[in-house]
Amino acid sequence: MGLINYTNYSKEEDLKRLRFVVEAANSFPHTPANVIEIGCGNGNMSYQLARSGHKVLGIDVSEESVRTAREQFQWENLEFRCMAAEEITPDRKFDVILCSEVLEHLYEPLPVLKTISGMMHTGSILILTVPNGKGPRERLITKPVQRMRSNNNLAWKITSKIKSALGYQGTTVQSSNHSLDHIQFFTLSQLHQMAGECNLTITGLRAANFMESTFPVSLLTRFIHPLQKFDCFIADHLPVTWSSGFYMTLKRV
Repeated sequence: MGLINYTNYSKEEDLKRLRFVVEAANSFPHTPANVIEIGCGNGNMSYQLARSGHKVLGIDVSEESVRTAREQFQWENLEFRCMAAEEITPDRKFDVILCSEVLEHLYEPLPVLKTISGMMHTGSILILTVPNGKGPRERLITKPVQRMRSNNNLAWKITSKIKSALGYQGTTVQSSNHSLDHIQFFTLSQLHQMAGECNLTITGLRAANFMESTFPVSLLTRFIHPLQKFDCFIADHLPVTWSSGFYMTLKRV
């Protein structure tokens, strides 16, 4: 039976990530699993996992995102709190920990990953997704756009008008947080090193999409869902380091 999508996600990029997360969480041998999502944003992933039968706590430091999550998603065994991971009681352990599209926004991701590691018991699963710092999207879109904005030059003013005309907004279906800049640009080797420093090992790795969200390809793919699916299919058949993002499962060493 295929995934029943209970979220607001519609792009294949997000749906592929959703399927990975649900499959990884459901691989925990006991149901319901005790789950925490670090950086739950608007609550989509947490809600999907709750609908899959798990007991879920979604946390985020953005009050607006948590408020949106509470308004959009209510379910038994689902709770949203506005708090940082470091505020969780040190001796509290979880079966499944989800941290999806979060670490790239942090100035100091390593302490957060160490905190997450401390929440894990033997057998816990950490599901981690991050953009590929050397992937097509970060190289061709994120970094150039950040440079243009920093310079505040003519190119940035033209780009801003084009984005506005095409309906691009500062927030996303993922989060209502207005500060969504990518600060970290992780390579796969850096992620392996960070995991090792936190007594974690990567047990599963999968590619996200390839060029779906990269301008000007995105002008077509955002309106043509079969192209999005084809792009994700291509990513699965290319070297994982060519993809625009990494989906990972980790366990404590």
